[in-house]
Amino acid sequence: MNGRRRLIGSFNHGTMANALPQAIGVQAAQPGRQVVTFSGDGGLAMLLGELLTLRQQRLPVKVVVLNNEALAFVELEMKADGIVNYGTGLDNPNFAEVARSVGLFGVRVETAGELDGALEKAFAHDGPAVVDARVVRHELAIPPKVSVAQASGFALWATRSILGGAGDDVLEVAGANLREVATEFA
Repeated sequence: MNGRRRLIGSFNHGTMANALPQAIGVQAAQPGRQVVTFSGDGGLAMLLGELLTLRQQRLPVKVVVLNNEALAFVELEMKADGIVNYGTGLDNPNFAEVARSVGLFGVRVETAGELDGALEKAFAHDGPAVVDARVVRHELAIPPKVSVAQASGFALWATRSILGGAGDDVLEVAGANLREVATEFA
């Protein structure tokens, strides 16, 4: 943040679907500002109708959807409490296609190499835009401080998952995050 930008959000686990409504409010109140929302796929799916609001009100909000086909923060909370994930997977549509179907600009990003070009096109578009960015489901958003309770809960989740026949999930989480651990200690 450089003093000219503002970051608005709920910043609490368990809150969902607040990014787009907040962006709509900010854009309506300050039409000259550039407004960008980072929305989770679950939250955006809950409020797909708000894409119509962007169109109806001609609000040039840029919506970046972090699409990991999961309620990922819910999964993270479950892991920290030692609970095996259940009911958190999502079967998402292609959000870029949904955006285009209601008259917005939409682009889907399948690989990291496509991201810069997709963002450039979305920001160059004179109007609302949706960037559907496919991201790694099991990449963890690790808090700055990990408590002993969280670490033991995570270990309990891994143990329960393995014993319950979901060892592949534990391996996916490990594989998705090993590069982050390597970067931390490099």
